[in-house]
Amino acid sequence: MFSKAFSALLVTALAVSASPVAPLEARQGCAQTYTVVSGDTCAAIESRVGVSDSQLHALNPSINGGCTNLQIGQVLCLSSGGGSPPSGGCGQTYTVVSGDTCAAIESRTGVSDSQLHALNPSINGGCTNLQIGQVLCLGGGGGSPPGGGQSFNGLATYYDPNGGFGACGSPLQNGDFIVALGTGHWDGGSHCGQTVNVQYRGRTISVSVQDLCPGCQGANGIDLSEGAMAALDSNYINDGVISVVWSFA
Repeated sequence: MFSKAFSALLVTALAVSASPVAPLEARQGCAQTYTVVSGDTCAAIESRVGVSDSQLHALNPSINGGCTNLQIGQVLCLSSGGGSPPSGGCGQTYTVVSGDTCAAIESRTGVSDSQLHALNPSINGGCTNLQIGQVLCLGGGGGSPPGGGQSFNGLATYYDPNGGFGACGSPLQNGDFIVALGTGHWDGGSHCGQTVNVQYRGRTISVSVQDLCPGCQGANGIDLSEGAMAALDSNYINDGVISVVWSFA
């Protein structure tokens, strides 16, 4: 009796492990996927497709540490799509920089944890799979420019407020995502607190108007905090001044 029961359980277990499983990782907007076949191991997959072990596990958190739970038919994510926005309909995006965490991004951009995860389902529950250069969705919308209003072509510089008070009356830190408007768009401070979307070479960040820049370059020049500039241009120290497209959200 025991032998028959054990055999039935064994057959059932084998049938489950060999059955196609839902492509959980593939639902996350992956640019490249791989479907597990009989005999696959993590090492074999990594060798075959050219991804590292850390990358495979980061993009597929369902794989356990020993890689003993792969299932035939399981669809794995091999690439998150780099800098492409998670959705073509995103009105506001944020590009992950070195050292970012979900909590830091939420504090910097003003989105809630539930909203960040809902808009970016590729982020796992522990927020341990963020990648530098990954573009996250912060809000709906859809047209170009990001805010749907008039866009301006201008030169962007950066500065460090070092805790000083901006023209809008709030103390400002170097890592805050803020922008100082030139005199041509200051409008007596009527835009204080308003969100501005800034685009540069395919990247978009959202910053808050918190200061005035009397010395900004050109009619549409803006001055970003160093933290915002770093997120927009990874080579900002060498570039110094960059040409951007910006709009009020």
